[in-house]
Amino acid sequence: MDLLNQISNQIEQLNSGEKWTVSVQDLLISRADFQSVSVFLSRESEKGLFSLSDLGTIKARFDQTSLTIIKN
Repeated sequence: MDLLNQISNQIEQLNSGEKWTVSVQDLLISRADFQSVSVFLSRESEKGLFSLSDLGTIKARFDQTSLTIIKN
């Protein structure tokens, strides 16, 4: 859970319109863990504080090793 708090804090520090790309390599986690982080971020983005770059459906995101977060 500490990782999710760190990611949330990093997003909060972004300025409106600023982008941040987070990757498996940056977080030093497994692909499976990154999939979980991706699902978490997808659900959190529904709150409207940030959006994720258009990477298609959640299923397609499971093949991704990075996500771009855009602060709204």
